[in-house]
Amino acid sequence: MTGDSDAPDGREATAAAVDRPGRRRLGQVLLLALRAANAAAKFALAVYMVRHLGLADVGIYGLLVGAGTAVPGILGFGVNDWTARRLVRLPRDRAAPIVVTRFGLTVAIQVVLQVVGWSLWELGAVDLSATTAGLISAILALEHLAVDDYYLEIGRERAFFANLQLFLRAGAWPPAVIVWGLLDPAARSLDMVLGGWLVGLIVTWGAIAIRGLSGGRFRHLGVDFTSLRQALRGGVPFWLADIGGSGTLYLDRYIVSGFLGLEATGVYTFFWSFANVVHTLSVNGIVQPQVPRLIAAERERDPAGFVAERDRLTRESATWAVVLALGAGGALPLLLPWFGRSLLAENLAIFWVILLATLARIAYDGLGFVLYALHRDRAIAATALVAVVATAGADLVAVPTVGLTGAAGAYLLVGVGLFLVRRRLVATELDRRRSAAGQ
Repeated sequence: MTGDSDAPDGREATAAAVDRPGRRRLGQVLLLALRAANAAAKFALAVYMVRHLGLADVGIYGLLVGAGTAVPGILGFGVNDWTARRLVRLPRDRAAPIVVTRFGLTVAIQVVLQVVGWSLWELGAVDLSATTAGLISAILALEHLAVDDYYLEIGRERAFFANLQLFLRAGAWPPAVIVWGLLDPAARSLDMVLGGWLVGLIVTWGAIAIRGLSGGRFRHLGVDFTSLRQALRGGVPFWLADIGGSGTLYLDRYIVSGFLGLEATGVYTFFWSFANVVHTLSVNGIVQPQVPRLIAAERERDPAGFVAERDRLTRESATWAVVLALGAGGALPLLLPWFGRSLLAENLAIFWVILLATLARIAYDGLGFVLYALHRDRAIAATALVAVVATAGADLVAVPTVGLTGAAGAYLLVGVGLFLVRRRLVATELDRRRSAAGQ
């Protein structure tokens, strides 16, 4: 679990936060290596599915991946963001009950969700086999809890373990599924892919349990309903932002599916996933692990110091984003012939637009973390909700009109717009704080 810090009183955590460029860069390389291995495994899975399962299965899998992200966002009520910020530099004995109570909320939510889902299946409203429905049910439940743990690990400044558990549940199992499928044609099915995903989640939760209960950490377990009530109230803006963010990222593929069919959805999802590697490595590998530093800088009430920390993080993330985007842009055209799918080559121009949109997304997500550290929670929610409305409107007009090009163009347009709005919000807030501090 995450209710633990290697420093029970918080002193070592504070010392560890001292800026050591060499150590920080080594940490970034290790995190990027984990993220890169994760991305490579998911990319290999995408290639395998395109070649051996078909674009329709890729489309279905893409919809499930979207649901796996949307369920924690919509049914998490924003509690993870509020709680993770609360856990920064908090002593172990105070953090553990907060974490346990947070997990308890998700378990209760999942019990209700599972009852509703299986009731719909029994009534015939869900057209899936019992095996597929069971796999999806278990995956969505364990993914929901694992997403909670990831956020809380980041709040406890344990970015490496957070990314390790992410690798176990998302990157460690695809190679096994791929090798099995290549050796045994009978194993080339969507259910086998889902089964591998579930095994990865089970292993992940074994690692989390060992990490959370070993070394006497179980003695600090408890409940903190006061913190939960505060998180439910304070999490509302984050909940709205999560809903908006999930809609902005995944609504387009559902609209593409509705207007253009599953094969077109598979094409779009494939290009989106390839470009998303750049976002994952830049934001989750570089920016997010250092957000606790921004939060700690904000608590010092020194606007100049906060700006210096923000500028350093911006330079690092921008450098990595450009380098990774150039690598992705150069690699995909060389790899396309291996996929054996003419639709991908015919629609390569879509990828370039999606890649540009991904760079815009990296920029506005970075500004979102700055607003988060500045406690501008309502601004995060407002911009995210406006973005999902803009996404829906743009896609509903563009997709029926110009197809996949319209979906990619809408993605880019919304991303640039959200970046400009958030940049202005950050500048306004920092100007206000400088004035108040007399700087």
